[in-house]
Amino acid sequence: LKPSMTTEQIVGLTWDGLKKFDGKTAVYIRPMYWAEHGGYMGVPADPSSTRFCLCLYESPMISPSGFSIGVSPFRRPTIETMPTNAKAGCLYPNNGRAILEAKNRGFDNALVLDMLGNVAETGTSNIFLVKDGHVMTPAANGTFLSGITRSRTISLLADYGFRTTEKALSVRDFLEADEIFSTGNHSKVVPITRIEDRDLQPGPVAKKARELYWDWAHSTSAA
Repeated sequence: LKPSMTTEQIVGLTWDGLKKFDGKTAVYIRPMYWAEHGGYMGVPADPSSTRFCLCLYESPMISPSGFSIGVSPFRRPTIETMPTNAKAGCLYPNNGRAILEAKNRGFDNALVLDMLGNVAETGTSNIFLVKDGHVMTPAANGTFLSGITRSRTISLLADYGFRTTEKALSVRDFLEADEIFSTGNHSKVVPITRIEDRDLQPGPVAKKARELYWDWAHSTSAA
């Protein structure tokens, strides 16, 4: 695809769109590019036909009190099989079926593994655990998108004195964690309060990560 809009243009359109809301509504901002025409035999995208759309719609954040996750039987693809390094529309059906399967078992969201059986992410966000005061998150190994909120949270925690270790993490690591929390563009930083049949409480590190993020966000918007 060939991007056709500048950052300044997209920001300007976003502000115009936000004026249509009351200022109290949680609005999700989704810029999208796609190709209107295909190339060889209609399969590869024709960059010259790249189109842009900016969608703004009401999408309430999930409760800051936390949510539950169940281990999904579905796996994240690898970079060799899907464009996992982009927020691509073709990846949504896999995450969607993982979430639906988890909901059918009484969970809010899914814990999705990579092809090696290590934890990758939830169905909608990156994921962290805390054990004995140490913060850990799955290493970005090409099977999931290393999100902007994930990077921001790692940086904010580091400034506060918590170093985050990025490494391969198993389901057992999460089952035995003292705290679990998620980071994502939709609901920012949210604790996970149940994994399979184990209940958890929002812990001090998750609470601090959320506090640090919103302090940063509010100071940035005010500036």
